[in-house]
Amino acid sequence: MGKREGDRIGAGFLGGGIGNGVAHTVNLQHLRYFLAVAQKGSFTQAARDLHVTQPTVSNGISELEQSLGVKLFNRSSRHVELTMEGRGLVQYAMQVQDLLEEAEQRIRRRDVLPGEGFQFGAIDAAVIYLLPDLLKRYMRDFPEVELKTQVAPSRYLVDDLLMNRSEFAVISLPLVHPKVETIALYSDAMPLVVGAEHRFTGRRFVRLQEVVEEPLILFHADSVSRKIVDERFAEVGLAPGVVMEMSSPEAMRELVEAGVGISFLPQLVVQEALDGQTLKAVRVRGVEFRREIGVAWRKGRYFGPAIRYLLDAIFEKYGKGEEWRVDQEG
Repeated sequence: MGKREGDRIGAGFLGGGIGNGVAHTVNLQHLRYFLAVAQKGSFTQAARDLHVTQPTVSNGISELEQSLGVKLFNRSSRHVELTMEGRGLVQYAMQVQDLLEEAEQRIRRRDVLPGEGFQFGAIDAAVIYLLPDLLKRYMRDFPEVELKTQVAPSRYLVDDLLMNRSEFAVISLPLVHPKVETIALYSDAMPLVVGAEHRFTGRRFVRLQEVVEEPLILFHADSVSRKIVDERFAEVGLAPGVVMEMSSPEAMRELVEAGVGISFLPQLVVQEALDGQTLKAVRVRGVEFRREIGVAWRKGRYFGPAIRYLLDAIFEKYGKGEEWRVDQEG
């Protein structure tokens, strides 16, 4: 990017009839110098008001005139006067200045233009059980923000982060990736659950060797929750015999309730069914199954006020506000 290129705009707002018809660029700082001189009628007074030197203003105006291919001021007297082209530019320059001031004020007030928004990702359990109250409050406080939620398994949500399609994601942990940072929010047990009429019902505990003999309904092999289950079995030299692999914990719960098989399911998903006794939780001797749910985001990503507001609320609710603030300050 060339010098001050980020501070340039197309000169098309001048319309036809000025210059040679070739597309030019206008430096916004030079435009500010131009307006100050036009309003004060003096290069010296404009420089004083802008807290820059008089040569800086003069050089800026000269570059602006060169860029546009016209003279903006008559300098035949101590009190400079606008040319016809200069008078034409004043109206457009004032509109540009007003728009810049409006944009600055909106950003400082955290205003968002209608239709503006962002996307974040979340596993279904997070959307259903962890975030509803937070999302309701956010939509009340930021009604103009178009909030999009991508609900999918963790592996797909991480891909969205890496492709910059989502600002952040609430996923199953652990996740180790050189381009992604995470903070755990919630520890969720994954009990062995069986149907109300299953033969394990009423047992104080079962052994993993007995579980292997049962038809198992498990998450897909590349999911975090499935890896947790596989690791626990592998620790004792066993491999679960899978009857079905699924990505929806709600569908898995319903199949277990119907007696199709048994499963290790997140406590968040099965708690209501356990309370209603349509499912039974059975302890597995010597083994605990548990996953973490947390927020993931791409390292170094900037979060503007509207996005930061939601993230702050999420971390505060689950007692991780201080960890989040330290991470961002670092």
